[in-house]
Amino acid sequence: MSKTRRTVTIHDVARVAGVSIATVSRAFNNPELLSPEARAAIDSAVAVLNYRPHVAARRLRGSRTNLILVVVPSLNPYFLDIFAGCEAAAKAAGYGVLVGHSERDLARERDYVEQVAAGRADGLILVTTVGGYDADDISRMPPTVIALDVGEDTDLPKVRIDHEQAAGMMTNYLVDLGHRRIAHIMGSPGSSLTTHRRDGFARALAGRGIAFDPALCLPGDFTVEGGAAAAAAIVSMAEPPTAVFAANDQTAIGAVQMFKSRGWRVPEDISVVGFDDGRLAAIASPALSTVHVPTHQIGFGAIEQLMLLLSSQAIERDLILEAELVVRRSAGPPRRHQPGASA
Repeated sequence: MSKTRRTVTIHDVARVAGVSIATVSRAFNNPELLSPEARAAIDSAVAVLNYRPHVAARRLRGSRTNLILVVVPSLNPYFLDIFAGCEAAAKAAGYGVLVGHSERDLARERDYVEQVAAGRADGLILVTTVGGYDADDISRMPPTVIALDVGEDTDLPKVRIDHEQAAGMMTNYLVDLGHRRIAHIMGSPGSSLTTHRRDGFARALAGRGIAFDPALCLPGDFTVEGGAAAAAAIVSMAEPPTAVFAANDQTAIGAVQMFKSRGWRVPEDISVVGFDDGRLAAIASPALSTVHVPTHQIGFGAIEQLMLLLSSQAIERDLILEAELVVRRSAGPPRRHQPGASA
């Protein structure tokens, strides 16, 4: 009695060839995207294993899914606003959208890229990116557009604002109010948003003849809790700043809450401004001065560019939308007295 022979799968081919499943899929559907070395390794594995691709499965992979995968670093309302813009544009184009959550982890982000490359969706929107893609990686990626911000090492089409310019705009606003000692609460380590907003802050100070003080550049993580922790450190300073520029609105709101709990008034004792103009900025107490980022338009524009990419039409490789300064009540001229004291 003969033994039943196990069916050889694409997973076996990938293992023997030493490549990913997505790379094997490309060898069958778009071999021109692979290097000669990769194609040779896959051809050898196919021959050794006597693998025969399933014709129906190949046909399915070669067809359109009419789905787009949108990968966000966090499931907070800010990034979901970008997703909503993606969804609106995709619906208008006859596409559906799925959301993936990377938590700013490169391995998870790359896994989503591989899933799209394997044919589970027609294209990919990366809402910011961890980065780390070299030229060879990019040449093999599925149709992809970056939304919001991108690291300098990632040469992919993008729809964004100029975060450095916008951070400089907010910093100059504080300087124009009369502030010279300004603190910056940064975002999460490793985020390109953190880097670009911090660099814009430092460059604007230099442009106004104000020395950058590293002691006033405090760690944060884009959360209310991170803003509160940084504000607690500011309260304990022998010479505290007169203003705080937070890397995002949640950080700013956390800082305001901490200052108020210590008896400091905002903006009378210390000014606090944010970035993003999220849903809570206008209803915070006091209403938060911030930078408005057109999140919905960024998501919508990213899908529009992806649709052009999918139809092999010319696209704008770096589409920059305008950010706006929103002035509310959380910032004013520098104090003339010690924080917490009577005017």
